Amino acid sequence: MSITEGSPLRAAMRLRDDGDLPAAAELLRLRADPGDAQAGMVLLRYLFELQDYATLQDVTRDRLARLDAGFASRAGAPYLATLLRFAERCCLPLADIAPALQATATAARAAPELMLAWRAVTHRQRHRARLAAQFEGGVSLISLGLNCLAWHLPGRWGLRRETDFTALFGPFALAGHTIPGVLAALEDDFATYCTPETTRLVTTQRGHELAMRRDRTAHWNHNRGAFWLRDGAAPLRQSIIDKAVLFRAACRRPDAVFVLATCPVEYPEEALDFLPRLDAALARYTGRTGNRILISNQTARRREKGIVAVDATTRYVTCPYPAADYVWHDDLAADSREGLLFERAYMGFLLRALLQWRLLRRRADAPPDEVAPDAAAADEAAA
Repeated sequence: MSITEGSPLRAAMRLRDDGDLPAAAELLRLRADPGDAQAGMVLLRYLFELQDYATLQDVTRDRLARLDAGFASRAGAPYLATLLRFAERCCLPLADIAPALQATATAARAAPELMLAWRAVTHRQRHRARLAAQFEGGVSLISLGLNCLAWHLPGRWGLRRETDFTALFGPFALAGHTIPGVLAALEDDFATYCTPETTRLVTTQRGHELAMRRDRTAHWNHNRGAFWLRDGAAPLRQSIIDKAVLFRAACRRPDAVFVLATCPVEYPEEALDFLPRLDAALARYTGRTGNRILISNQTARRREKGIVAVDATTRYVTCPYPAADYVWHDDLAADSREGLLFERAYMGFLLRALLQWRLLRRRADAPPDEVAPDAAAADEAAA
């Protein structure tokens, strides 16, 4: 599909290049033809880049509702794959996603790139349906980093409520951190976390400019570009202030669980020396010690998977990436068989911790077949 000089898409792209990302997204939302798949795909990506999660949910839901087999046959594989993946990312209900899978089934059979996404989304949604049939209860999964894995994976596997896609979007969700960086941010209530004095702009090897703390304990790789970095990165700093407000409110929930992924410590061979300090730092937000914390290591030298009870409220998971060169946030990798095995095992360990903490309970009318709570069953289920 061509992009004409006077089209809303062309105008939106110019606005984004000029640093006015909100205007670019709004122009596409209001003026682009809903039947223009290319403009729709760009709109979803702009809203995600803008981190306007409320609008992203609304637009994704609207695009799913418009989807039928006729449109799917014309829309093209890239748009359909993007829409299905965003539906999961936005934690939309199974009732919204299931009809979209049905509407795109024929188109998927004709396009291998779409079929990969279609099969992966179908697998994850079946897992989600079994989870709902097996268990009741709720949980507020709050990301502590250290990368974005702790935020993204629970959402697309059905362990985050739809409203929590916006309510739990805290400062650690889409950023890179070290453990000292997380601790420092918590201990001074984000006061010096991202200020002009503590941050600087750096250019990555791929030529992307982004903000990083001068002590290298945090960087904001999802806040690149002219919009986020204008006026001394003022939009980034305001975003963090807003996310800190959400974080403080989320921590007061009685079902809060703090999820820290890609921990470099290989417990029990190495001590989790930071854990007492982390629990104490969280206590200023939750009002209690003994906070529920799930820590996982994705790069452990030992390859066997497992979960260990560090104490009554802390679980440590070893769940290595499938290979040294595995990129968990690459859609093709995540939707591959290896990616599904890895993610399903990780979610199985998370589920086991939630059951041990009695945040989830087995339904009295639950069918005998169950969602795999361990790595071995996850391997079998994803085969």
